[in-house]
Amino acid sequence: MKRSALFASLIVSGVLILLGYGVLVEPYSITVKHVVINDSSLARAWGNIKIAQLSDLHITDSDRRQDRVRALLAGLRPDIIIITGDIAQWNTDPSGAISFIESLDAPLGVFSVMGDADFSSRRKHCLFCHPGGNVHVLRTHPVLLRDETRRIRLGRGKEMIVAGVAPQGDWAGEHDFPQRLLETPGEPVLVLSHFSGRFNEIQPARPVFWLSGDTHGGQILMPDLFWKFVHKKPDPRHMAGLFHEGVHKWLYVNQGIGTTEHVPVRIGVPPEITIFTFGSDSSET
Repeated sequence: MKRSALFASLIVSGVLILLGYGVLVEPYSITVKHVVINDSSLARAWGNIKIAQLSDLHITDSDRRQDRVRALLAGLRPDIIIITGDIAQWNTDPSGAISFIESLDAPLGVFSVMGDADFSSRRKHCLFCHPGGNVHVLRTHPVLLRDETRRIRLGRGKEMIVAGVAPQGDWAGEHDFPQRLLETPGEPVLVLSHFSGRFNEIQPARPVFWLSGDTHGGQILMPDLFWKFVHKKPDPRHMAGLFHEGVHKWLYVNQGIGTTEHVPVRIGVPPEITIFTFGSDSSET
């Protein structure tokens, strides 16, 4: 065999092996990331709370990913579980996704927002907010937030405000909800939003910890410049990880659990569960 043919064969073999890994292995290799937010205001307000974030599950039918998520959460024992949208896969019956989120449990509750994929099942998406039957009865587990807030009692006189932002688009209608809430002075707010774009718009008058998803981290590891150039996501500046602006303005973009419907591949961007705790920053004055 000529060198050129051998070289080509090795390249093809390497690509096939990498693709096989990206389809069969990494999408099911869920990682747990522990992130400490060093912000004295958040630490004072929320104490030693432990928050778990899931995002972009894109569930069609039950598979070993959901079983693995449940097992990991059982071991991690978070106080609160947060889901930042795209629970169901695009254009699918969401009943399997709803059964999964109903199976989750945490001492202080499970809170979620919807993503654009969750609205793709037409009228069936109503089951996310209403458990069936009388549509005026809102689901209480998990709590689905759409441009609204909840107060969670943390114990020892502490409370947490959780705000859920409806997807950009917007199906709930309160377009100025984040600005009105966050640009009014007050106690810290935990914001849940499938998209991170509106984080860029706010100039908060109170401490803000904003959790988002949507990007899947790109699913295939690429330089940040690539995503800014191709404009495949609405907020390419924040593809994945922790971002800190100003003194008390924080954003975390989760890489998600699932994959897109047409590209079921992850290479260098494994699915993740993120665990957040809070500490004091000694540099703050």
